[in-house]
Amino acid sequence: MSGKTYLPIVSICAFFACVILAEAQAQVPTNSAEQVKTFTGTLVPARTAEISPRYNGLLSKINFVPGQFVEQGDLLFEFRTTDQELMVEIDRSKLQRSEAQLEMAELTLKNKQGLHAKKIISETEVFEAQASRDIAAADVVEARLAVQLSESTLKNMTLYAPISGIISRSFVNEGTFITKEARERSGIAQITQLSPIRVVYQIPFDVYAQSVELFKTSQQANQQRQLALILPNGDRYPNGGIIVSGSNEFNREQMIDILAELPNPTYLLRPGLNVMIEVRMKSN
Repeated sequence: MSGKTYLPIVSICAFFACVILAEAQAQVPTNSAEQVKTFTGTLVPARTAEISPRYNGLLSKINFVPGQFVEQGDLLFEFRTTDQELMVEIDRSKLQRSEAQLEMAELTLKNKQGLHAKKIISETEVFEAQASRDIAAADVVEARLAVQLSESTLKNMTLYAPISGIISRSFVNEGTFITKEARERSGIAQITQLSPIRVVYQIPFDVYAQSVELFKTSQQANQQRQLALILPNGDRYPNGGIIVSGSNEFNREQMIDILAELPNPTYLLRPGLNVMIEVRMKSN
């Protein structure tokens, strides 16, 4: 699957036609209005998510075990937050000081405006007071942004599951200090979504060429075929599937990949499993 791109379902009507007309390893005659064709495929994840910290820090706790099912939003990793908590307090103190300085600058400006109105001081002194007030106001804005940034950093010292699925082992141990270089090399865990799950299989060029114009829309293709899985033990998987995309190029063997998607509520199906694809096609 690596290195390939896939076209949207609306743009691959030809692929639907190719799949249902694919040269089968075994063809089971049913009746004059229906054909069944089978071929091999491999299950692949529909979606994966890499867990990676945004900032440097000491990993203090791992809250899962390898292979565990995690729900979106579950707490996965905790980093030591003591230093960052101090940074938040420092930035909050700077904000308070900046706000106090702004209040003083505004009071000074008001007083000088009053003195200028009485012709006691020059207009230049009023301009200087206005400039000092503007600088103090800018300092407050900067200090508030610093607080927001430090609070955001503190919040991101705990990592949560972005999707639901099966999580890998942690690629780092508790007590490891995660550096920028380590973060850039790889994540620290990966979640694989198992429901829905996808299956990839291939069709040859001659089948593609013969059937490219058969269906004009994906709706027509859906009305004309049903897709099912046969498991390695010979059992029929109870949930049917739909085709979702196809590769935009042929490989060296002049075959092109097709992707289908199936619900997997019990997580029986796992990536890497080889299965048989059964396509039941209605005759026009």
